[in-house]
Amino acid sequence: MDILYLLYALWRKKWIIIIIPIISVAVAVLLTMNLKTTYKSNSQIATGFTTNEGVSVTDERFNLREVDLKFNNLLAVMKSGTILNMVSYKMTVNRINKQLESGKTDEKFTEDELLLAESIFQSYLRKQESFSIEDENSKLLRDILNDYGFTFNFFRNGFDIKRQPNTDFIQVSFVSGNPDRSAEAVNTYCDEFLRYYATTKRESSSESVTFFEELKKRKKDELDAKNQALKVFKSNNNLLTGRTDGDSRSSQLYELESQRDQINNNIYGLTLKLEDYRTTLSEKTSGNSNISTSNSNERILNIKKKIDNLNEKFISSGSNNAQLLDSLNLLRQQYKVELGLMERGSSPQSTQGLSAGEIRDLIKSTEIELQVQESRLSDINYKINSIRGSLSSYANNEAILSTLERDVEVASNEYLAAVEKFNEAQNKLMASAGSIRQVYKAVPPASPEPSKRFIIIILAGFATFGLCVFVIILLEIIDTSIKTPAQFERLTGLRLSGSLVKIDTKKLNYVNLFTKKQEQEELEQFKHFLRKIRYEIENDNAKTFLITSTKVGVGKTFVIFSLAFVLSMIKKRVLIIDTNFKNNALSKWLIPAKKKPKFLDQGKTDRTELKLYNEGQEEESQTHSEVELVQPTKHKNIYIIGNGGGFESPEEIFFNKDFKSLIKGLSNKFDYILLEGSALNDYSDSKELVKYVDKIIPVFSAQETIKQLDKDSIAYLQKQPQKLSGAILNFVDHKNLNI
Repeated sequence: MDILYLLYALWRKKWIIIIIPIISVAVAVLLTMNLKTTYKSNSQIATGFTTNEGVSVTDERFNLREVDLKFNNLLAVMKSGTILNMVSYKMTVNRINKQLESGKTDEKFTEDELLLAESIFQSYLRKQESFSIEDENSKLLRDILNDYGFTFNFFRNGFDIKRQPNTDFIQVSFVSGNPDRSAEAVNTYCDEFLRYYATTKRESSSESVTFFEELKKRKKDELDAKNQALKVFKSNNNLLTGRTDGDSRSSQLYELESQRDQINNNIYGLTLKLEDYRTTLSEKTSGNSNISTSNSNERILNIKKKIDNLNEKFISSGSNNAQLLDSLNLLRQQYKVELGLMERGSSPQSTQGLSAGEIRDLIKSTEIELQVQESRLSDINYKINSIRGSLSSYANNEAILSTLERDVEVASNEYLAAVEKFNEAQNKLMASAGSIRQVYKAVPPASPEPSKRFIIIILAGFATFGLCVFVIILLEIIDTSIKTPAQFERLTGLRLSGSLVKIDTKKLNYVNLFTKKQEQEELEQFKHFLRKIRYEIENDNAKTFLITSTKVGVGKTFVIFSLAFVLSMIKKRVLIIDTNFKNNALSKWLIPAKKKPKFLDQGKTDRTELKLYNEGQEEESQTHSEVELVQPTKHKNIYIIGNGGGFESPEEIFFNKDFKSLIKGLSNKFDYILLEGSALNDYSDSKELVKYVDKIIPVFSAQETIKQLDKDSIAYLQKQPQKLSGAILNFVDHKNLNI
């Protein structure tokens, strides 16, 4: 919307904008005449949230977000109803005690009632609770609070509790009509709040101490149970010396296995000797010398096969079978012995040259020695198996022992953590009150608070002034009527030839308007805008114009006559043809009442009757009835062809009549011909008249809004670009016009 138009709208309603604020200021003056004097008392509470004051039991670092959260939580507690009720009860108790000490009790309450109320309030103060309406003496308590004026709303409205920006302090203020009462309320509030805060902190810390004490005791019992289980297991399994016994048995097993391998070699060597002796004895008795060598080769091959087979089994079993490994080692020792014997010869050299009897003696001694070695091997194998069994049992005990020791270690750590938490909770309990404290006591203010009366009066004036301006602008914005030419062009998309400014039509005199300068500025502007429109019409280079509109009542009749008059001022002959058969206002205004004119829609005239002023004919040669169709008006150079009014359309009226020839003939005698058409939204008359004219001039009222039907009619006009002339925006209220 145009800013200038809004300023103009505000100027038009300047008296409303002036009078309403004056009234509101006067009302504010009257209402604030009895404004009571108030006194404000202040105190501060230091929180210690942003400083290191007091006892610190944790290693917390400064965190701005956490500090803000702490302040918000603390303010929520300070503004709670519980604290305000405690203040109300405390001040009531003080007031009752003063009355009882002075002996001046109120007639409303007896001394017994006051004593009863005092004891009940004291009880609630100790418990830090509020009484409910279900209490037996709740009515008495409420009556006393109301009588003293110490109600909950009184303190809620009087207190102002807020944090001082960027500081560690919270300011507590109270405003009342009594300076002593204000100071007493602030000090009582601080005392009750600090008592309530310390109690709640102590209760929460005490709960933590109790919890961690029980946790510490439970963890101590678990640790003792684990230690006892470990001690019993060691005692039952002879594990008191620790892991040294296991290391000793492993060493013994290694020595016995070495001895066993040596005895196995000895046994095998003795077996071979015994076999060689027997072979030698057989050779001596049979005389064959190749048997020994053949037997030795066969044994080597058999041992080699056994080693290969046993090695495959050992590898396939995962190389962790102790028995297979022992057998494999034994075969490898036998293999080495056989190879050694083969390198030295098939028969021991000690048997060479011996007789058969001597060889038999060697065989007997060798068999005895072999038996001794086998006996030793049996003993060593028994010891090895015994040690291996004990080592297996020891491994199982070792795993259980490790598990028990780990359980003892975990239980010990949990017990130490519980002890640490318990000590921390105790420290917090000792420092539960923290560093929150009242910085200084409130004192009765020496002077009252500055009066807000002047501010209230000024705000009332400015508020109503702003409200008036806002409402006027809002109404102008809501009003969708066309207000300015720029807005008209933006809404319709039509070119504007000019506009007629708003004037008082009761005082409009067309003759005086153009013959002398008008005292009223609006009339001078109206005259100027008419001349501007006349200029636009002359530049159209057309003679016949259809003046129409989208809806009725927009001032077409007024615009047609105004255009005709302003054109007649420059000696132009103007003919007005009233083709608005639905509303023949032009005919009623401009045709003298005494005459009985011939109307355009009168009778069943044939085609020849409308051929007035044909080309090549003079006016005198026309018939008398034809000349009477054109009627002069009382205004010089302005003529009119009227109609009798009806509901027929132009095509129905002009049927079998050559209206086009009539227009052509009349255009030879007149400079401009102006036709009035009915509203496009309601009738088809204007559309039927378009073919008879050179240009179309649509008229719009600034008091109307552009609706959907108007948009459809505007779209039709835009489809006639060759004939569409500039539109006229009418601001004139033409209802009181008298031509």
